[in-house]
Amino acid sequence: MKKWLAGFLVIMLLLSGGTAAMAHGNSGKKGDHGNKHKHGDKWKDDCDDVVKGLEHALKKVKNEKAKAAIKQNIEAHKLKCKGYEDDDDDDDHDDDDDDRPALTDNQRVTNDKTALQIRYRNGDSASRVTGPIVLDTKGKYGSSIQWSSNKPEVISNNGQNVKRPSGTDETVVMTATIRYKKAQAVKSFTLRVAANASTLTDAQRVEQDKAALQIAFNGSDSASSVTQPLKELPVKGKNGSTITWHSGAPNIISTDGKTVNRPAAGTGDALVALTAVIQYQTAADVKMFQLTVKPYMNDADRVAADKAALAIDYGGSDNASSVTRPFDSLPAKGVNGSAIVWTSSDPAVISHDGKTVRRPVNGAGDIGVVLTAAIHAGSITDYKIFVVTVKQEFTTAEKIAADKAELAIVFADKDSAVSVTKPIGLPPKGYYGSTIAWYSSNPSIMSNTGSVLNRPAKGQGDATVTMTAVISNNGMTDLKSFVIKIKQMS
Repeated sequence: MKKWLAGFLVIMLLLSGGTAAMAHGNSGKKGDHGNKHKHGDKWKDDCDDVVKGLEHALKKVKNEKAKAAIKQNIEAHKLKCKGYEDDDDDDDHDDDDDDRPALTDNQRVTNDKTALQIRYRNGDSASRVTGPIVLDTKGKYGSSIQWSSNKPEVISNNGQNVKRPSGTDETVVMTATIRYKKAQAVKSFTLRVAANASTLTDAQRVEQDKAALQIAFNGSDSASSVTQPLKELPVKGKNGSTITWHSGAPNIISTDGKTVNRPAAGTGDALVALTAVIQYQTAADVKMFQLTVKPYMNDADRVAADKAALAIDYGGSDNASSVTRPFDSLPAKGVNGSAIVWTSSDPAVISHDGKTVRRPVNGAGDIGVVLTAAIHAGSITDYKIFVVTVKQEFTTAEKIAADKAELAIVFADKDSAVSVTKPIGLPPKGYYGSTIAWYSSNPSIMSNTGSVLNRPAKGQGDATVTMTAVISNNGMTDLKSFVIKIKQMS
């Protein structure tokens, strides 16, 4: 008999023996399931026996074709045994069904994607990363995991190198590609890398905190017109300075600003100096705020003052001569406490509260509407009239022109067109219905969506990028471009 045929018969005998062994393992009654077969242990043992038999045969066979066939079968059975092992690990209960197939490739990938998490060093989290992160490269179900960072200069692709920015935190997206054979899935994690603390002297900390210190007012109040308690006064600066407040007239404005006692009607304004002492260890400085507390008003003065200050808050870029959308606000109360009630001369076009605006159809012409505000305090009532024009519905060209006029890029806090350090917001649609598609002149630095930013490395210089908006509506198109400067890493 030829050697390769003898080797083949050895393989077939072993395989048939392994199959018989597995068949024998399945011949038990369901009552035995909870003992010998629980969690597929018998399936695993039988499978291992087949592998051992094949490995033993491999040592005996010299024919290369037979060896290759045996090795191929060994690998196939090892994979099958791994499937039984994974099933056993994941199944914490006896479902009285030992006839379970191995997981499919897609199931393995899905399970590994669900379980995948980033691990952080002690004290860190997704919202505050200060050091290296742990990125698993293999899933429990056998998937391989490959990671990529959208800002490798901040967090490397393997997570081992983290460069904390100076000044402001950086947002980084870590993307995992999970693969098992031909099955694949992607999972992303958004991390915030904490900026390094500034290395400032005590005096510099105080100086910067003094420059940034401001008083916040309630309602329409300002430093020149205080009528109600102040918003909470800061007690700590951004750079760690402690701030202590002192009132020059605590009977009028308390030291904490939570109490304001206005002068009686007819007695005139009261001037109060609020002084802040800013201190950090050995350094200290002061900052003074001069506030004017307005006296109480009689009803007539209150109504007159509220009438003078009253204005309509138009929506978007609207104004009195061009109303195209509901008002942002028709005030129901004056800055001095008067009650205000609004009436529309044509509520079918503009509702009394200004929240509904029905424009005439195109070709019907614009419509004028009179809005009357009744301003009331005590026994005193006065009126203020606003005449507005509601524009007829726009043509397609007018819609595009209006959306183009209002279109703007939304920058992150402290960023601007000449200093971009974070991703930008790009509106996908205009108020008047135009769709807006964006294109970057350099998508490797700023993506077309504005959501991915790769700033130039330190020393490379700032980069200029043109973001072009294609504004389309009902078959018509126009363009609008914005030139922005991307700051290099500091």
